[in-house]
Amino acid sequence: MTKLSDYAILLIGFSFLFLLFNKIAFGASLILGILILIFFNLEVIINQSKRIFKKISKYEVLITSFFLFFFFISAFLSIKPYRSFLVIIYLNLFIILSFFVFLILLENKNKAIFLFKILSISFAASAILIFIYNVSNFQFEELSKFKGFVNLMTIFAVVNFFLIKSKFNYITIIFLIPNIIMSGSSASVLGILIGCFVCFVFICFKKIQVLYKFKYFLLTISVCISIILSFIFYKNLPNKFDQNSITNFEFKIPTNLIDHHRQFIWGFSIQKFTQKPLFGYGQDSSNFIDGSQLDIGSKYTGDMNFIPSHPHNFLIEILLETGIFGTFFFILLIYIINVRIWKLHQSLAFKLHLIFLNSFFWSSSFVNFSFWLGWWQASYFLLLSLMASKTFIYKIEK
Repeated sequence: MTKLSDYAILLIGFSFLFLLFNKIAFGASLILGILILIFFNLEVIINQSKRIFKKISKYEVLITSFFLFFFFISAFLSIKPYRSFLVIIYLNLFIILSFFVFLILLENKNKAIFLFKILSISFAASAILIFIYNVSNFQFEELSKFKGFVNLMTIFAVVNFFLIKSKFNYITIIFLIPNIIMSGSSASVLGILIGCFVCFVFICFKKIQVLYKFKYFLLTISVCISIILSFIFYKNLPNKFDQNSITNFEFKIPTNLIDHHRQFIWGFSIQKFTQKPLFGYGQDSSNFIDGSQLDIGSKYTGDMNFIPSHPHNFLIEILLETGIFGTFFFILLIYIINVRIWKLHQSLAFKLHLIFLNSFFWSSSFVNFSFWLGWWQASYFLLLSLMASKTFIYKIEK
């Protein structure tokens, strides 16, 4: 039984190394590892669940219920119901399975430490392999093959320092910057900058007590400023899509910050959102919206279309596909999950790593993947569960 549990840990930990080669291999390894772990720890899950569910507030139950309800409505009204219901199922599956991993690891310190070590080795090996590939192909082709994985590796490279002290962590860090540069992972750069900035602001709030006393006021002001800036940003995106308007459109947002294609994608997506603002077009359906596959027709975009596969911005994507209600309760769900984890431990190291994880993940998602990418979602919720389980080991160590 113990050996099988160890094999399960190996499958989970090395699944991220498999992701370098094949997404199916990643998914199969990760899911199989978690299922084996669950099978041999059913009693632990049941006992821990009973204890934790007693502490869940009515407020949390209400938010979760509204989230499920409005996501179901969006899927039911979707232009592609099959795709929408499918991604809802695996989103909830990732959340539930990650929660089970948390329950198992908080009961067994040795399993948790073993998994952290395997993850550290897995990402160190990945960093070396990507570096070798980039160097050997540097003058021959555009090195974007592992751009997405480098984004994921960046989060793990930082969070791993909280999970475990390992020499392998330094290998990942040493190769990280060269891999980001050679892979052209601009989303990783944005994530690092935003993550470091938010951590810096948090430290300032902690150190300067005057600021801390007015934290809610300053947070409100920040939200208001963000809304105003977002509106100004939207007004400067393309909003007319006849051929004459596209040909004569003058880019006011610097194209070295946001490329021509993304500006057309976002402008088109937001315009479509205003046509179905309440429930959207259905999850994972944006590139099936009427007109989304037409060529833009701009000299800057070649034969690219308005939505190539997704809006390349998670917030616009969620708004477009689930509407105002779905987006609002999705954000609240992510918030209450993180608040629960935030309260598990009061150490500054834990809080900074949790802040960085969320800041990096969501800010890089503004210019990066579709939110519905399974490996991207699974990595986020698994990382949250690992950080949560580490807090209990942290308490034991202290």
